[in-house]
Amino acid sequence: MNKLFVTLLSLFILSACSSSKPEGTYGEAFENNGAIELNTALKSYEMGVDTIYVIKGKVDNVCTHSGCWIMFKNEGKEYYINTLEKFKLPKNVLGKKAIAKGRFVKDEENEISFEASGIIVE
Repeated sequence: MNKLFVTLLSLFILSACSSSKPEGTYGEAFENNGAIELNTALKSYEMGVDTIYVIKGKVDNVCTHSGCWIMFKNEGKEYYINTLEKFKLPKNVLGKKAIAKGRFVKDEENEISFEASGIIVE
Protein backbone atom coordinates (compact mmCIF):
# COMPACT_ATOMS: atom_id res chain seq x y z
CA MET A 1 0.00 0.00 0.00
CA ASN A 2 2.82 2.37 0.92
CA LYS A 3 4.60 1.71 -2.42
CA LEU A 4 1.42 2.45 -4.33
CA PHE A 5 1.00 5.76 -2.50
CA VAL A 6 4.62 6.80 -3.21
CA THR A 7 4.26 5.82 -6.88
CA LEU A 8 1.02 7.78 -7.31
CA LEU A 9 2.45 10.79 -5.50
CA SER A 10 5.54 10.73 -7.75
CA LEU A 11 3.41 10.55 -10.89
CA PHE A 12 1.28 13.45 -9.70
CA ILE A 13 4.34 15.62 -9.01
CA LEU A 14 5.91 14.79 -12.38
CA SER A 15 2.74 15.57 -14.30
CA ALA A 16 2.30 18.87 -12.45
CA CYS A 17 5.86 19.90 -13.33
CA SER A 18 5.62 18.95 -16.99
CA SER A 19 2.35 20.79 -17.60
CA SER A 20 3.55 24.17 -16.34
CA LYS A 21 2.60 27.03 -18.59
CA PRO A 22 5.48 29.09 -19.98
CA GLU A 23 3.60 32.39 -20.01
CA GLY A 24 4.85 34.96 -17.54
CA THR A 25 7.67 37.32 -16.66
CA TYR A 26 11.21 36.06 -16.14
CA GLY A 27 14.01 38.17 -14.73
CA GLU A 28 13.40 41.90 -14.25
CA ALA A 29 9.73 42.90 -14.37
CA PHE A 30 8.96 45.61 -16.92
CA GLU A 31 6.10 47.16 -18.88
CA ASN A 32 5.79 45.83 -22.41
CA ASN A 33 4.26 49.06 -23.71
CA GLY A 34 6.14 50.34 -26.74
CA ALA A 35 7.90 47.09 -27.62
CA ILE A 36 9.34 47.31 -31.12
CA GLU A 37 10.13 44.68 -33.72
CA LEU A 38 13.62 43.21 -33.61
CA ASN A 39 14.56 44.51 -37.07
CA THR A 40 13.56 48.10 -36.14
CA ALA A 41 15.66 47.96 -32.96
CA LEU A 42 18.62 46.45 -34.85
CA LYS A 43 18.56 49.25 -37.42
CA SER A 44 18.53 51.81 -34.62
CA TYR A 45 21.45 50.07 -32.86
CA GLU A 46 23.45 49.82 -36.08
CA MET A 47 22.95 53.58 -36.60
CA GLY A 48 24.69 54.18 -33.27
CA VAL A 49 21.81 54.34 -30.79
CA ASP A 50 23.13 52.35 -27.84
CA THR A 51 20.25 52.28 -25.36
CA ILE A 52 18.00 49.88 -23.52
CA TYR A 53 15.51 48.38 -25.97
CA VAL A 54 12.23 46.53 -25.48
CA ILE A 55 11.97 44.17 -28.44
CA LYS A 56 9.39 41.62 -29.49
CA GLY A 57 9.65 38.45 -31.50
CA LYS A 58 8.78 34.79 -31.75
CA VAL A 59 10.95 32.25 -29.95
CA ASP A 60 12.65 30.20 -32.65
CA ASN A 61 15.05 28.27 -30.42
CA VAL A 62 15.64 27.76 -26.70
CA CYS A 63 18.42 26.38 -24.51
CA THR A 64 17.27 22.85 -23.73
CA HIS A 65 19.89 22.38 -21.03
CA SER A 66 18.96 25.09 -18.55
CA GLY A 67 16.79 27.70 -20.31
CA CYS A 68 19.51 30.38 -20.21
CA TRP A 69 18.94 31.74 -23.73
CA ILE A 70 16.39 31.96 -26.52
CA MET A 71 16.61 32.99 -30.16
CA PHE A 72 14.39 35.28 -32.19
CA LYS A 73 14.33 34.80 -35.95
CA ASN A 74 14.37 37.89 -38.14
CA GLU A 75 14.57 37.97 -41.93
CA GLY A 76 15.95 34.43 -42.05
CA LYS A 77 18.66 35.03 -39.42
CA GLU A 78 18.56 33.95 -35.78
CA TYR A 79 19.43 36.44 -33.04
CA TYR A 80 20.72 35.23 -29.69
CA ILE A 81 18.86 36.57 -26.62
CA ASN A 82 21.08 35.84 -23.61
CA THR A 83 19.88 35.91 -19.99
CA LEU A 84 23.49 35.81 -18.75
CA GLU A 85 22.15 33.06 -16.47
CA LYS A 86 20.58 35.71 -14.23
CA PHE A 87 17.26 33.91 -14.76
CA LYS A 88 16.05 30.77 -16.51
CA LEU A 89 13.24 30.26 -18.99
CA PRO A 90 11.09 27.16 -19.23
CA LYS A 91 12.09 24.89 -22.08
CA ASN A 92 8.57 24.87 -23.53
CA VAL A 93 8.65 28.48 -24.81
CA LEU A 94 9.48 27.44 -28.37
CA GLY A 95 7.07 29.09 -30.82
CA LYS A 96 5.73 31.53 -28.22
CA LYS A 97 5.68 35.30 -28.64
CA ALA A 98 8.11 37.03 -26.31
CA ILE A 99 9.16 40.53 -25.34
CA ALA A 100 12.70 41.16 -24.08
CA LYS A 101 14.21 44.17 -22.34
CA GLY A 102 17.95 44.73 -22.56
CA ARG A 103 20.87 45.88 -24.71
CA PHE A 104 22.50 44.84 -27.95
CA VAL A 105 26.17 43.84 -27.74
CA LYS A 106 28.85 42.87 -30.26
CA ASP A 107 31.30 40.06 -29.66
CA GLU A 108 34.91 39.76 -30.89
CA GLU A 109 33.72 38.63 -34.33
CA ASN A 110 31.31 41.60 -34.61
CA GLU A 111 28.26 39.34 -34.17
CA ILE A 112 25.33 41.14 -32.58
CA SER A 113 23.40 39.54 -29.72
CA PHE A 114 21.00 40.84 -27.08
CA GLU A 115 21.58 40.71 -23.33
CA ALA A 116 18.18 40.59 -21.66
CA SER A 117 17.47 41.79 -18.15
CA GLY A 118 13.90 40.51 -18.40
CA ILE A 119 11.65 38.53 -20.74
CA ILE A 120 7.87 38.33 -20.92
CA VAL A 121 6.49 35.19 -22.60
CA GLU A 122 2.97 35.60 -23.97
